[in-house]
Amino acid sequence: MNIVSKLTMKHLLGNRKRTIVTVLGIATSTALISAIILGVFSFFKFFGTIAVRSDGNVHAEFDEVSYEQFLSLSQDKRIAIAGVCEMEKEQSGIRLINDKEYRFRVGNIQHADENYLSMAVVTDYEGTLPKNSSEIAVEEQFLIDNGLEDLKIGDSLTFEQGYRYINDELEGFLYLGGNYRSNEKFETLSTETCTVTAILHGNMPTKDWDILRGLDKGFYPETEKAQVFIQLKKCNTTAIKQLKSIVSDYGIKKYGLNTEYLLSVFSFEGSAGTYRSFFVMMGIALAIVIATSVILIFNSIGMSLTERMRYLGMLASVGATARQKRFSIYYEGLVLGFIGIPLGLLLGYIGTKITLDILGQKIIESDMLFAAKGMSGGIPIVCDISVLAAIVFFAAITIMISTFVPAIRAAKVMPIDALRQNNVIKVKARKLKVNPLIRRIFGYEGELAYKNIKRNGVKGKVITVTIAVSVILFLVINFFCKSVERANKFEFQIPYQIVASCSLSEEDKLRSALKDMEGVEDVYNVSMIQFLFKKGPDSKTELANTDIADPKFLLPEFSELDLVGMFVLAIDDQEFDKILADNGLERDDYYQDALKGVLLNDYFHEKKPSEVFNDEILGQTVHYDKTQGYPPAVEIEAFVKYDADNKVYDLVPKTNIAVYVPASMYFSKAKEVLPEEKLVVDLGVETTDHREVYDRIYQMFEGEGYHNYYCSDLTDTAMVMDTVTLMLKTAMYGFTALLTLIAIANIVNTISTGVLLRRKEFAMYKSVGLDEHGFKKMIRLETLLYGIKALIFGIPVSLLLSFYMYSVFDSNLFTFDPNWLMYLIVIAAVFGILGISMALSVNKIKDDNIIEALKEDSV
Repeated sequence: MNIVSKLTMKHLLGNRKRTIVTVLGIATSTALISAIILGVFSFFKFFGTIAVRSDGNVHAEFDEVSYEQFLSLSQDKRIAIAGVCEMEKEQSGIRLINDKEYRFRVGNIQHADENYLSMAVVTDYEGTLPKNSSEIAVEEQFLIDNGLEDLKIGDSLTFEQGYRYINDELEGFLYLGGNYRSNEKFETLSTETCTVTAILHGNMPTKDWDILRGLDKGFYPETEKAQVFIQLKKCNTTAIKQLKSIVSDYGIKKYGLNTEYLLSVFSFEGSAGTYRSFFVMMGIALAIVIATSVILIFNSIGMSLTERMRYLGMLASVGATARQKRFSIYYEGLVLGFIGIPLGLLLGYIGTKITLDILGQKIIESDMLFAAKGMSGGIPIVCDISVLAAIVFFAAITIMISTFVPAIRAAKVMPIDALRQNNVIKVKARKLKVNPLIRRIFGYEGELAYKNIKRNGVKGKVITVTIAVSVILFLVINFFCKSVERANKFEFQIPYQIVASCSLSEEDKLRSALKDMEGVEDVYNVSMIQFLFKKGPDSKTELANTDIADPKFLLPEFSELDLVGMFVLAIDDQEFDKILADNGLERDDYYQDALKGVLLNDYFHEKKPSEVFNDEILGQTVHYDKTQGYPPAVEIEAFVKYDADNKVYDLVPKTNIAVYVPASMYFSKAKEVLPEEKLVVDLGVETTDHREVYDRIYQMFEGEGYHNYYCSDLTDTAMVMDTVTLMLKTAMYGFTALLTLIAIANIVNTISTGVLLRRKEFAMYKSVGLDEHGFKKMIRLETLLYGIKALIFGIPVSLLLSFYMYSVFDSNLFTFDPNWLMYLIVIAAVFGILGISMALSVNKIKDDNIIEALKEDSV
């Protein structure tokens, strides 16, 4: 270790507190970089695992492949395995010969060779997979449904083979697969007896097939019916390029790629567009982390350079070269990084693992991914060498950028300048002129505080810029989080867990039964009718009167709103009457001849109203041109305001337009235009035991002869939405919290170092008679001026950046609504952090001896 390295280490050890703060800043930065990169890699690998569970361990599917093409594919050095299955519709159906209900007896059969089955069966199974047409693998649930749960490996199973179909005037002739349909028929082509060689336990890739039957060796289907699946030997970032080359080489016309799995190995060619915005966001997040961290490390090393200016000059005077002086700074960065990066990796790994475990468990429990059913634990964290190398690379780049400018400054230090220290403060007398108002308002101490900021030059600017950048980052990221949360259509708070429907004539019977049911807390009408004003390209749905979607009814803020549809909710009369009373509306106006409703004129369902429509929409009618067979017309009579305490307003999620009408009036009018079989009432059921209550309701429907009944448990759907929202909020607010910590560390580090560097200056003030009270007043005013200057710059810039972000989001946000309360909190926090940092720093030097401090070499 040479003299420069030794002096650098001595300096770091002599300034332990700043060194610790800098190391923690590097560690936090590395932890954030780790969280971003580890999270992305782990999520992609997880979804690759899900893709295998869902589609099998295949990379591509080729249709209508000839026997010659198949042989060539099997021998291709790029391909690890190729398997074939026969897509013969006339042999796709089966029917067991037993006395079970018909819907259990019919099913589907797939014919495939051993190679394909080895790729398609990815879950546990008993036995061995079929090798020829006399052997079959059977799904366990199919056996259970048919009372064959005692069937064992090696037993024979006899079944009719043929095809399922429907043939009616409406749909014509159709081959059927999938779930049983009450109007389907079965055409038997043969009766087969096969040996059961395997029993499957819910294999997802073959979920549409109840039986898998092998193909005899040497048999190959007709070209039109042959479907070939392949697996590459090297499935990496070049996978799509390889597959497209194979397709081209063999002239394959119809093919499909397992895109979800290929994405997990970061093979994006041809599909990158879909994920481009995702990686742009990841790049922006990394850039923000690096920029914020650079400021912290740059400040710390810059202050360190100022402290070392004298001995760097002395080294220069005895022959130290510019390269050696530069090395001093780079060596400091290397030492700090050597400690901070591993610590950050550890913290990032722990934080990411905990987060992925929680989010993964939520994803699996919510059934958000069908193929994830049956999985346990969270999302496995991916931490291979390439991932670690990427994290270390970005962390090292951060430190390198931070040390670059201080290293150049160190190289330029001249012996005379360093010994005299006349390069630390360079300010002309005219620039120290003070506005008389400052002295009049704040007194002599205020004038001193103002001059101190001017005299501190670069150090003063560093403090101001550090605070301003911290403010900008926090406020802009906070606005981004709020904007994403506001535009998040996955977040809604439907108050009920189960919806139960029946014919209108049976409403009272059902409502009474539900209220008496154990576990049910509340029951109310949630009947909802959607009037559409626009339809998709293939939709044949009749549209309601499109004139009500005229932009002239919209307020200027929502002039770009594309009004696709409007919901009409028929709610219980007492609930409707409460809405009227809360909004000062007359009840009698809504129980006359015409069907009238009130429009919830609030788009985002927030405390601050987001009104969409002007008064011109009042008196307009939502209706269909054809009256018979369509819902009755509804006249919009008045506006109502969103009330978070009234759960009726949450029956329709935010960003949807809802009109409320009394149920008695709606169904009275509906009887005039709709046939009896279409008059259905939906009842929302609130319960804390949704699975048990759902089962009881279904048993009641089937056992008590209800008509047009329907029951749905919405809890799983709500859980999926909650999981998506949780993922968004975890990413956004976790990111914000860690960046806030870095920003606070920035401010504390800069202030404390600045105060320590001014020991001699403070001793000089005390030596000329500035008492303790005046000194404290000067420090407080200096703190106030730093905060004011930083906020004058930071708040307008954050507003401009937020507005720019809003202009990108405007199709979903419509109104620019900064969180003014957050701005007030930030202002208070800036002065609070500055005040505490300054007070703690000054407290460290309060007992300094004036003479000893004046003797110090450092400024």
